[in-house]
Amino acid sequence: MTRSAGARVAVFDCFSGIAGDMTLATLLDAGASLEAVSTGLAGLGLPPFQIDHRQVTRGGLRATLLTLDVGEERTFQPDEMTARIRAATLPERVRERAFAAVNWLARGEAEAHAEPSARLHEAGGVDALIDIVGSMVALEDLKVVTAFCPVVTVGAGTIARTAHGPIPAAPGPAAAAILQAAGFPMRFVAASHELVTPTGAAILAAVAHPGPATVTPLAHGAGAGTADPSDRPNALRVFIGTLAARHSTLRPLVQLEANVDDMSPALLAHARDRLLEEGALDAWLEPIGMKKGRAATKLAALALPEDENRLAGLFLAETTTLGVRVTDYRRHEAARVAGVFRSSLGEVRTKTASVGGSHRTTVEFEDVRRLAHERGLSALEVQRWLERELHDAERDRP
Repeated sequence: MTRSAGARVAVFDCFSGIAGDMTLATLLDAGASLEAVSTGLAGLGLPPFQIDHRQVTRGGLRATLLTLDVGEERTFQPDEMTARIRAATLPERVRERAFAAVNWLARGEAEAHAEPSARLHEAGGVDALIDIVGSMVALEDLKVVTAFCPVVTVGAGTIARTAHGPIPAAPGPAAAAILQAAGFPMRFVAASHELVTPTGAAILAAVAHPGPATVTPLAHGAGAGTADPSDRPNALRVFIGTLAARHSTLRPLVQLEANVDDMSPALLAHARDRLLEEGALDAWLEPIGMKKGRAATKLAALALPEDENRLAGLFLAETTTLGVRVTDYRRHEAARVAGVFRSSLGEVRTKTASVGGSHRTTVEFEDVRRLAHERGLSALEVQRWLERELHDAERDRP
């Protein structure tokens, strides 16, 4: 699936964290229409609310502050959020991004509380759904195709009281889980208040690729948080521009490997799978020949440098090897954004890669396999079906 060069992108500058209301305010400040946002939110069937914005300063930075007055507070669970988004009249890309944000929010909350499924409290309020859908409508109004975020400042040393009791809030457990799973670099600084909220982290994970970007800016905006601490400007910035004709992220990686000649194939496959479960970017097995003609297997894994020690320990624990070799590598990576596509067969997770102004979307194979099982079809039939629908959806977009 392709797009012409010069498509608009957004770069989020999270120098003081990110929150849902700050994200929407930032996009409004960058030129998104409040009328378009309000129209998009009208179809969610929410309790009466009034949304507005005004100019404030945070430190020496002029920024837009969002004000939201909700007539009736209530809490939505992830499936309720998804149902309301599905029922609303929204552009397909807005729905996909909003679904992805809700999925990230649910995943983060479930992991934070060690539960199989999320049970939302503060993160499921009316304002959270407004922030998520409003931000996606604003991005669509700005014609943003993809987004980037080089680093997220998360703070450190702050405690907040929640429905679950006191928790570390800079970053909070759910926000930290989302940022880590999405691969965003985190900058830790002393902070007097919560810098990253779960909703802000979920929106970022749904639309932005972790890593640097080179763009020609066309517009920019700044959104303010409600608090105005003396130690830092409580704000978020975004730059809207066009991506260079060629773009990739150069990421440092490490490759870990060990030669094993005294384990069964089943146990080696288990070790490979454990490496993938624990965060290896890739892991594989290679047949090799060792001295005196002995047949053996090389177990290898590609990982981020910060995961080296932890995954090396897994090598030693799950295999009979007494040593793990480590080699430094650099990898050029196309920009990638996770999303959700609502097909006629059901919802599937997607990954969109951006290279030189062109964009290619693929479906997560685990969802292909799941739908094949549920529908009684072959995986090949489901794969081709989804590819046709993705192509048609992209072609019909303005």
